[in-house]
Amino acid sequence: MSPQEWLKVLKTAYLQGYIRRGGSSVKFVVVEEAEDTNAVVSGVGEIAQEEGFVTIEADSRQTKVQLIDLLFQEMAKQVDWEVLAYDCVKKLFQENQRHIPGTREECSWRSLAEANSCDEATIQRDVNSWLERSLFQDFQMSREFRLAMIQLCLAQLDPSGRDSKEAGAIQSWLRGELRQMSALKKLLIFQKVTRSNARDLIASFAHWVRLLGKPGVVLTIDISAFLGKKGVDPKSLSYSPSAVMDAYEMLRQFIDGSDDMEGLLLVVVTPKTFLTDQRLGLNRYEALKLRIWDDVRDKTRPNPFAPMVRMTEATAQFEENRLAARVGSRKDDVQHQRVIESLRAGVPSPGAVKALGCPQPTVKSKFQQVLQDAQDSIHKGWTTKGLLIEGGFGTGKSHLLESLRHMALESKFVCSKVVISKETPLYSPALMFRAAIGAADIPQKRGDALAEVAADLNFKSPQYAEFYEWVHRQGGEIDGRFAATLFLYERMVNDPELSHRMIRFWAGDPLTDAEIKRYLKSCDANVTYRFERVSPMEMALQRFKFVSRLMIAAGYSGWILLIDEAEIIGRYSFKQRAQSYAELARWLGRLEASSFADLGYKSGLAAVMALTDDFQSAILEEKGDREKVPEKLRETGSETDLVLSRQAEQGMRLIECERIPLVGPYDQLVEDIYHKIRAIHGAAYGWEPPQVPTIERLSSTRMREYVKGWITEWDLKRLDPDQQVEIELTEIKQDYSEDIELEGSQEEALQPALAESP
Repeated sequence: MSPQEWLKVLKTAYLQGYIRRGGSSVKFVVVEEAEDTNAVVSGVGEIAQEEGFVTIEADSRQTKVQLIDLLFQEMAKQVDWEVLAYDCVKKLFQENQRHIPGTREECSWRSLAEANSCDEATIQRDVNSWLERSLFQDFQMSREFRLAMIQLCLAQLDPSGRDSKEAGAIQSWLRGELRQMSALKKLLIFQKVTRSNARDLIASFAHWVRLLGKPGVVLTIDISAFLGKKGVDPKSLSYSPSAVMDAYEMLRQFIDGSDDMEGLLLVVVTPKTFLTDQRLGLNRYEALKLRIWDDVRDKTRPNPFAPMVRMTEATAQFEENRLAARVGSRKDDVQHQRVIESLRAGVPSPGAVKALGCPQPTVKSKFQQVLQDAQDSIHKGWTTKGLLIEGGFGTGKSHLLESLRHMALESKFVCSKVVISKETPLYSPALMFRAAIGAADIPQKRGDALAEVAADLNFKSPQYAEFYEWVHRQGGEIDGRFAATLFLYERMVNDPELSHRMIRFWAGDPLTDAEIKRYLKSCDANVTYRFERVSPMEMALQRFKFVSRLMIAAGYSGWILLIDEAEIIGRYSFKQRAQSYAELARWLGRLEASSFADLGYKSGLAAVMALTDDFQSAILEEKGDREKVPEKLRETGSETDLVLSRQAEQGMRLIECERIPLVGPYDQLVEDIYHKIRAIHGAAYGWEPPQVPTIERLSSTRMREYVKGWITEWDLKRLDPDQQVEIELTEIKQDYSEDIELEGSQEEALQPALAESP
């Protein structure tokens, strides 16, 4: 479709409708040439500004957008934080029926007191109370973002505060320009914007913008430079294949996490080589391709609501009155649209899973037993055995994992969904731990999950006493660094900076032995701790156990990991595949011949792993891993390789013998899902969707194809009821060819862990 028609769709259906009402979405726009991206970026920006959105543009030629912390910092540089903070203050005064001067320059505590016929102490107390209630107690925003915005708001009401070091430091912190964090320590902000907190900051910012009465945030990213299009500026950035894959993974995370965002539209603009370049394009990263590719489409007409649209000069006319959804303002209405948006992308959002249910009774029953076993493991002294599920592409593996996540959270487990990728390779326990702790989910709270867990500790509870004794046990399972840092956290709990350092060490950040000893000395500790030399891998495994038991000490049931897209191990190099098979056995609680084999032993930790149903035939049999991996490892004669060969064999046996197949889309299930989605589509857009035949019901047809076919037909029928819709399918096949880029930057990622060893 033409850019003009798509922009009309974006304006009417999204900016005036779905996003304005609190929804979120990620859209990819593919243009003919790299030079055409500017016109689309400008067009999106213009209509977003017209509709009152906070509008931000990021260009991959100028900003390293593959790093989410740098992306947030670029966003922060384009935001007038003082204007937004003053808008927040004005809204608070209006809501509490108090008077405030018309301009920020007129504001002072004295003028506010005079305008409201009270003394300065009273108005200050009132404002602090409003900020406490409206910002600090709003857990849809991360703690550090809340603290920062409170300080910026207070600065607007005091002429000296507007030019204060604290206000300037906060803005420098947001923009990544603050060199030393000491300026913010007294505000209880201790870490810079990093990859671990940037996503929460983006979500918090979008939520805060809507609190101010604005409709939301529109972020446009031009990724032309990924495809080697540097532009005329000689200083333009260029990207290696590894960096491009990092960026695609970051964009994939935005799509998967869109249900957690509020009022955010992300538009990614790219030239058409994105679809054809085998080295740097979409085909290089299947996890993203599976979410945006139009594998189910009409033969002649584009769907303007699809996750990815292709710009051409061909004109498809859309009537604006048909683009707008005829729905009310109830919260349920936008939730229905959220469900349809996620299903268009084939992403099982929490809302979609809740609405459609999960017809996998066998797996859910077995998982319920896993939860019970994990909860009982500490007191009954057993290893919790995990589950390995398998299914073809589009058969519902991710949908099932989302359902299991909901079950785990309802049972008061902390739950982490980890997608195996270049950034998170299965063969690396250190990178798996960082991904798991970064994705840890606690109900109804946003931000640093481990900090929330630590804050829930009751030092006088029997659970904590048992945990403390386990950590300090002589000759125990974990290193003395954990005992020392736990002692410091308890002893110095009123020192927020030290508490933050201890929590970040537990989360994987470096903390040297000298620093720990200095902290112990400063609090007059009459205890000594012995620190052994520990490898990064061993430290990561110990962290898994420590953190899981910490969660139990804080009152949670344990820690569940849901590991998706494990089939990517088929694309690893030989040695990495061997290590991955061994790690698969570890996660499923079946690993032997290792000093730290059983992560699930007396720890409350358990895992479920999802794998494609053709992995055994394609990799273990056709590629020959079942015989070649142990044989090649034994040939080296190395004791380490001999151990790895036995562990890899254990993992491959599990793939052969213990995988649980998903229930396929039988007739009654297809019929039930059809009626549910039809009702949701009708509620989302305020119409009566017609009966549609769409996809032929064959044993080989996947549920994804049914769902996307129905939605595509209803989308097009709503726009033009008289036009015939003819759905065609394009099969997406799993690629198991080895990819050297998946080796990624493992050594670089492990550097913080290496710093812990003496």
